[in-house]
Amino acid sequence: MIQIPLIKNLTLANLQKTDEKFVYFMAFLFSISTGEIGGIDLIRTTRDTNYGKYTKAFKEVYQLGIGWSFGVSASLEMISAKVSNDKHDALKQLLIKLAQVIRLGDTLKTFLADELKATLMTFSIVYERKLENQKLFLEMFYTLMSTAAFMISANSIMSMLMGQSNSEEILLFSFIGVTVSMSAFVFMMYIMFPRDILGYQSGDEDLKFRIKVYIALGAGIGIGLVLLVIQIVPSSLIVGIAAAPLLYPGMIARKIEKRIKELNDWYPEFIHHFGEIYATIGSIGSTLEAVLRSDFGPLQSHVERFKNRIKHRVDQKISFELFSRDTGSQIIANGNEVISHAMDKGGNMGLAGNHVSDITVKINELRAKRAQTSKTFETIIVVLHALTMAVFGLMNKLTGIFYEMIKTVDVSNDALTLTPIDPEFMAMMMPAMILMISVISAMALKVAQGGLYKTVFYHIGMLIVIGSVVMFVMDALLSDYLATHVLDFVKPEL
Repeated sequence: MIQIPLIKNLTLANLQKTDEKFVYFMAFLFSISTGEIGGIDLIRTTRDTNYGKYTKAFKEVYQLGIGWSFGVSASLEMISAKVSNDKHDALKQLLIKLAQVIRLGDTLKTFLADELKATLMTFSIVYERKLENQKLFLEMFYTLMSTAAFMISANSIMSMLMGQSNSEEILLFSFIGVTVSMSAFVFMMYIMFPRDILGYQSGDEDLKFRIKVYIALGAGIGIGLVLLVIQIVPSSLIVGIAAAPLLYPGMIARKIEKRIKELNDWYPEFIHHFGEIYATIGSIGSTLEAVLRSDFGPLQSHVERFKNRIKHRVDQKISFELFSRDTGSQIIANGNEVISHAMDKGGNMGLAGNHVSDITVKINELRAKRAQTSKTFETIIVVLHALTMAVFGLMNKLTGIFYEMIKTVDVSNDALTLTPIDPEFMAMMMPAMILMISVISAMALKVAQGGLYKTVFYHIGMLIVIGSVVMFVMDALLSDYLATHVLDFVKPEL
């Protein structure tokens, strides 16, 4: 079978080069190597971790090199040929270099310290490059969003003015085309932008949040159906009222996201302090007692619970895991895993804590830059969304006026034939347009921000409410003005 190189390499794994997990994997390898362990012990320890494809590769190296007695260096080289065909793949390069280090008998700690430094530097460079690409793509989304709104409006109005008999179909196909193109663009953004996984949560917490979302959706749909049956408000406003309950789970998710970010900001100071004191004292309980003399802001209560578990003789690995789940932060979980394994292997906790702290500081710094860009994007999206809904509201009102004009005054001639869109069809399309633009814009906004994707419900609810209110206000303001002033049209008295 012939494989096209471009299609072969166009995968999520290859496009997503900013691999945060690999940075922590290198920190893990370096931290346990400070315990002066050998190559075999390093590989044996690594096979019991949870670093995805990296753990899998080292597990295969252990089975091949130790289990089947091929030798560690030879098995590292054989597995490196298997993991990727890309010569520049980070894991492939690591396996090849590690094989040479073990074969030559060099010090693992020195080698892995240099590799960790290079990995963190590469991660920062690639992330910075992706932030620049993100800015360009977000600017393109502004243009696409404004162009899409005017394309739908222009196609619809021109089809009415040119006497097209299928004006409704032109509007519908324009709507479908815009929806597909904008959705495809947002999906491309999702592939290219960094993920920035923020939350580290259990299945029970996810289930509780899903229940809140289901309740909000059920309440919104129920309210919408009731308002649709009794018909006391316009259909465009019904959409906003029905979407308002989504703000509740969205605001809860935003609150959780803010809390996790605050914990991440305090974690580097804590883990650096913890590592230095443990390297001197050598007792985790006494270390935590000394650490708690300092103040770590919102992280303080979690550290106290961590200390209480240690005092009650809970296993230190389990205590670190519960500490991670207690905070709900993926960054803290990654750092704790490195520290926990280093402690087990008698590593230099001063060096381990210092490197985990530096990695966390760098990641927090990069994410702060991304947050600044996404905040600007959020402001522009909200303003542009309101303007887009205002354009749709104007189009809806013009369609209704054209329709009434045709019914009351004969304005058609050989040069101009008006075939307006049925107002009932427009009334059905307006809620769909509000939903389409709001959902796609909310997805684009969340992709730009990264972090907890649960907060997307806040953006969806907020944009739908804004769009619904703007369209309702436009309809109310233009009802008399367009009919009596702009078009100078008044119904004849019977």
